[in-house]
Amino acid sequence: MDHAGLQRRLNALGYDTGLPGWGAKCRAATLAALSDGPDWPVTADDIDEAAAHIGVEPAKIWAIYDVESSGDPFIDGRPTILFEPHRFSRSTNHRYDASHPRLSSRSWNRKLYPGSQSARWEQLLDAVGLDVNAAFMSASYGGFQILGENFAVCGANDPWSFAWKQAQSEGDQIEAFVRFVGGRGLKSALQRGDWAAFAKGYNGSAYRANRYDERLAAAFTKRSSTS
Repeated sequence: MDHAGLQRRLNALGYDTGLPGWGAKCRAATLAALSDGPDWPVTADDIDEAAAHIGVEPAKIWAIYDVESSGDPFIDGRPTILFEPHRFSRSTNHRYDASHPRLSSRSWNRKLYPGSQSARWEQLLDAVGLDVNAAFMSASYGGFQILGENFAVCGANDPWSFAWKQAQSEGDQIEAFVRFVGGRGLKSALQRGDWAAFAKGYNGSAYRANRYDERLAAAFTKRSSTS
């Protein structure tokens, strides 16, 4: 999708994007469209339904939610995000590494992650100004922090549609999670409680660096003790 395509989508949703091209009005409309969802919170029934669909205990879904969302799937009306400069670099064939080093990096660099959500959204919008699809593909969203490049397996037609859907409600986020777990072949690992195998498939081969599997296991133990 180019900027003209994004403007058509935003106009169809009722937003004023101004003159053709990526200008201030289009940028503001993009942010508004991703801030205006109903933001309905996830419920125990939602988690139970997802757990039944996957064939696991609800505590396992809650554990992933606890670790990924840190309790805040939405902040200021928008889904919590993490923009990944190394993913953006890869998706754009590294063509912005030199000109936009804050947005595009050939290698993973923790220093490129802003601390606040507002700064992360500014980073994402700056990337959208360069490449719409690559930008939305390079961020993870919401309570389950699924990366936008997984849009197809999560049932979205394109990266923008995935980002917009993640901005609607936590129910939409958990629907994407169920699709992702099934589409990426992670059901079995989750069913047998193999947190290392699940962590590798869900979070990538560097999961050990942040003890992702250990944190999931601890969160599951905590949730199981209170259920």
